[in-house]
Amino acid sequence: MKMIALAENCVRTRGAECRRCAIACPVGAISFDAETNGPVIDENACTKCGLCMGVCDAFSSTTTNSQRLYDHLRKVAMRGELVYVTCKENIFPGFEPAENVTVLPCIGCMPPELWTLLLAENAPICIACDLRYCDDCSRAPGRGELLFTHAVEMAETWTGRETHFDREIPEKQATRDNKPLGEYGRREAFDSVKDDALDIVSGRRRLRNSDTLKEYYLRKERQRMRDQLKLHDSEKDVMRSKKGGPGRIMMPRRRMLLEAIEQLPEMAERVTMTVSFTDTDACVSCHDCTECCISGARALDSASGVVSYDVRYCIGCGACVDACPVAAITMIDATAQSVMPNGPGEVAPILVDGHK
Repeated sequence: MKMIALAENCVRTRGAECRRCAIACPVGAISFDAETNGPVIDENACTKCGLCMGVCDAFSSTTTNSQRLYDHLRKVAMRGELVYVTCKENIFPGFEPAENVTVLPCIGCMPPELWTLLLAENAPICIACDLRYCDDCSRAPGRGELLFTHAVEMAETWTGRETHFDREIPEKQATRDNKPLGEYGRREAFDSVKDDALDIVSGRRRLRNSDTLKEYYLRKERQRMRDQLKLHDSEKDVMRSKKGGPGRIMMPRRRMLLEAIEQLPEMAERVTMTVSFTDTDACVSCHDCTECCISGARALDSASGVVSYDVRYCIGCGACVDACPVAAITMIDATAQSVMPNGPGEVAPILVDGHK
């Protein structure tokens, strides 16, 4: 497993002064490129805790991302089982957790929006860990407990629902030798054997261990994560102007939050969002804000020349504030109810170009 930084999802590359990933990293493994200003991971220092993934959409790992993690946890819940979440620090040699237990490098790799969506869908989530192990954790020292408890508290406040907590982790009761595999288990076992056989025949196992191809596979994994995070085939996640204007890309964390509000509309009044606001009287129609907006929340329609603003896509990075030459844009805190009174799926783009 390796952590991957997707520079195109980093707001710093568009002029924002965000440093959340560097602050969250417990070992100082994240720096910023002098030319692009994008994040750079020191692989020798990185402990692969995943905390950067928990605070920013620009990070994932070679094995998972926030969307895949949500899909997995939801699948466990759909089987009618209690969804246990724990970390590697709580798993000791010789202990095999039950199938409904998800073992993470650190629970802090789950962003607040992921917890929120699971709670909004009434998924029975249980955190199973001994917090005393957080004190001397080698993966996320001094950060993991702080971030994951904050994320859970935020999700509970937004949804009005609670997670469960248990110091005991369920253990797998039987091995494959003495317990028949269910349909899910048989399929996974078959796929694993099939993949191993193909690896041996094709020589891929040997190639994967080759240092000369390490960078190749890293690039391949990075592209795979880009495709999964962007979800280009989903109309809900990628919207384009009807007149051919620039695309709007829904960032994964914002998408999860909007889906949670759709599931639990009453939580909108409790969700505080930091979004941008334009003084249309001060706007000089330079359109600089559209050039720096990483999600396309501020988009220039190529046909009409009008700048529109869709608050659903605004992630509150502040890049537009720094880009505006006349200080016509400010950041404000507002509830989701106040900025999306008709619900997350029915907000029409607002014209913000004061001279059109």
